[in-house]
Amino acid sequence: MTNEQIIQSFTCKQGDTNGRKPLSVINGKLYSYNLLIAEYVVEEGFQGILIHDHWSKGLGFRSSTTSQHVGLILRATKYFPRKVKSEEGGMFN
Repeated sequence: MTNEQIIQSFTCKQGDTNGRKPLSVINGKLYSYNLLIAEYVVEEGFQGILIHDHWSKGLGFRSSTTSQHVGLILRATKYFPRKVKSEEGGMFN
């Protein structure tokens, strides 16, 4: 599967993908390697995708590959209800 197909599988809730790839869906959550980068949440009046801020412009930068994966999910969910969570715990649109 391509990265785009894996992200589509995540956003459409189509199930898990092969966890041996750098980008994968495991138990309905999107991972870059073993790092959680996106998940569906229902909390505090928000229901949608929570994207963890592990990209180069964010507070939680880990690697350039993970940053690329976060960029892919950000672009793919442009019209989805979503929030980005920084390493400091705050959420913003």
